[in-house]
Amino acid sequence: MKIYIKSIIWLLLVAITISGCSKMDENYKKLETGGEIIYPGVISSQNYLAGNLRTMLIWHPSPDPKIVKYKIYWNNRQDSLTVTATDHNPADTVKVLIPNLNEGTFSFNVYSIDDAGHVSIPLNINNVRVFGAVYESALFNRGYNADTPFIVNVLTGSVQLKFNPPDSINIKTIINYTDNSNKTHTLILKPDSNAIMLPDFQFGTNVTFQSSYIPIKGAIDTFTVQAVSTYPTIKRIGDITSLYIKNPGTPFLRSDVEHTDKWGYPLYWSYNTNVLNQDGDTRGGWSTDNNGCIHFEAENYSGNGVNNGKVYQTFTLPAGNYAIDVQTAGYGGTINANEVVAAGTSLPDITALSSGNTLAWFHGDQNSIGGLHTLNFTLTQSTTVTFGWVVSTDSYTYLQFTSVKLRSL
Repeated sequence: MKIYIKSIIWLLLVAITISGCSKMDENYKKLETGGEIIYPGVISSQNYLAGNLRTMLIWHPSPDPKIVKYKIYWNNRQDSLTVTATDHNPADTVKVLIPNLNEGTFSFNVYSIDDAGHVSIPLNINNVRVFGAVYESALFNRGYNADTPFIVNVLTGSVQLKFNPPDSINIKTIINYTDNSNKTHTLILKPDSNAIMLPDFQFGTNVTFQSSYIPIKGAIDTFTVQAVSTYPTIKRIGDITSLYIKNPGTPFLRSDVEHTDKWGYPLYWSYNTNVLNQDGDTRGGWSTDNNGCIHFEAENYSGNGVNNGKVYQTFTLPAGNYAIDVQTAGYGGTINANEVVAAGTSLPDITALSSGNTLAWFHGDQNSIGGLHTLNFTLTQSTTVTFGWVVSTDSYTYLQFTSVKLRSL
């Protein structure tokens, strides 16, 4: 009886084993009339990388060593491509570029083919998106911070542009600007940064920018916005005196520091000989009054007055809107005083102040010269200008100024 039971168990195990082998064989071959059809191993982890009117299909190769090529079909098998199989390591990646596609969505069928011509079942790569002009036309350059598009350090002239975080898969933004030597510079703003500095920026010139994107993560092509955008006009607003005017006052310094007497020459300021009417016509234009000031006065106060006396300074400003504030100190007597901004390296004579070179002009006499005066002017391009005073007086007359301030508006 025991022997009989063991025989039955053994027969059952053989039947199960034969059945299992038959099912395994079905994964590799199909029985039909006249023979069998063999299906080679298939690829795995199939995917794609998006491109511009093209795509890159990627997959892990089949480990089947008999596979010699892959056949790819798309457009309902109207288009195809054959790729040689050079690798059978399933840990590696096969990359196949499919060019000349239309913008849209595609499905690809990938077949493995062995050295005997056997074809595997297809592995599909569906919903493959191909991008092109339609996608590109919908792109916009990266937005800037509308509330604070830039920050300017008025004293150093440094400029920082401020952008908003990108709302798409931004790759970079190209920024072009001009420096103070009229040289064009190109900078790259990365997507993880919202600000960028413009070294040595020339105020009054344009800043342009153009952004690039990829449609989805891992894309093989970059799309650039078709139009170049111009950044809001960057202005240096505020007190820029220290950048352009030397020895602006409060107090004004003297150049002849070896002398300690009242009359001298203003440091860094030019002057004509008509103001040198003190100390035997050797000094003038500056005095120790008010701890140091620009000073016009009749000779020894009671002598001849100043005639067409000039004190001035020349500097170059970029295009922009400007104001010069002039502070008067003491004055008395009959005065023809003129505070002038003129294009070029000199000031016009007192009889030609209305000439074409005059950009701004304040005229004052003994009744109106006191206090603070502001001269406003606009430059449409980088311009060399001269600011200063053109003064004539009578005897028993004096006129003093304690400071000037240059502002960008």
